[in-house]
Amino acid sequence: MNTLIELVQNYGLWMIFVITLLQSVGLPLPTYAIFIITSAVTPPTITNIGALIITGSVASLVGDYILYIAGKRYGTSILGRLCKISISPDSCVSSSGNLFDRFGSPALIIAKFIPGLSTIAPVVAGVYKMPVKLFGLFSFVAAIIYLGVAVFLGGLFRHQIGTLITTLSDYGKLGGLILLIAFGLYLLAKWMQRNRLIKQFNFDRVTVNDLLELIHDQPGPVILDARPVDQRTRNGFIPGSISIDDNNLSDIVERFGRHNEIIIYCSCPNEITAARYAEKLHKVGLKRIRPLLGGLDEWEKFGGKVIFD
Repeated sequence: MNTLIELVQNYGLWMIFVITLLQSVGLPLPTYAIFIITSAVTPPTITNIGALIITGSVASLVGDYILYIAGKRYGTSILGRLCKISISPDSCVSSSGNLFDRFGSPALIIAKFIPGLSTIAPVVAGVYKMPVKLFGLFSFVAAIIYLGVAVFLGGLFRHQIGTLITTLSDYGKLGGLILLIAFGLYLLAKWMQRNRLIKQFNFDRVTVNDLLELIHDQPGPVILDARPVDQRTRNGFIPGSISIDDNNLSDIVERFGRHNEIIIYCSCPNEITAARYAEKLHKVGLKRIRPLLGGLDEWEKFGGKVIFD
């Protein structure tokens, strides 16, 4: 953090542009904190504030356009790659998809304030083929509001931030080390939680060939679709599959509690969303439920039929 702030002090708005651009395309840089601190230590003139917000907003728009084009060109495959580096890969696509489904284009503004979704949202907009001018408008407005709030907070807490910087400087490397350890422990806890879930269901996944055999048997399996409704509508679904979410878990258990074969699928790295729902269903009574290895992408790759509502 100190190094980045020093770079901003030495290179000014050019460094603000570079840092914001890199963060907007997915690099884990503390851009928001840098804007707060920079605005706190910068003379509060209209010219300085305006230049800071506009520079950051243009950089953010450029980064968002790069992700938008990637989503438009490569479709859902780019989402899977981005989610692999997400702290919460099971929710990164579903949350952004739900936002667009509920709010439409203004979801870009809301997503800007949600860690993780700010990077995923432009890709989802590209996948959904949002008109480019509409995307540019809301992306730029989102950046101005988002960075404007950071600059406002920096000005509001100017004296407190100055005191904090002085305190951290007194502690020197020890203060930075404490922050780094705390963040590392948080990442470790998230990784252990996710890894436990993956290992728990890794031994009990079914392949596409297994599923096809089960479908030809009588009675066939119950197939559950763990993806958000908007993905199901836009990308299709396995014939006969039933959408599942947190609101209909009890109904699923009541209808299929005695069924011998229940398969659940999604479109995410390591089938983590399917595994999470499988764990929830296990807890409320279902015992024989297995994720589909590779999800819908693997199903389509093997020539499985996909239908649309």
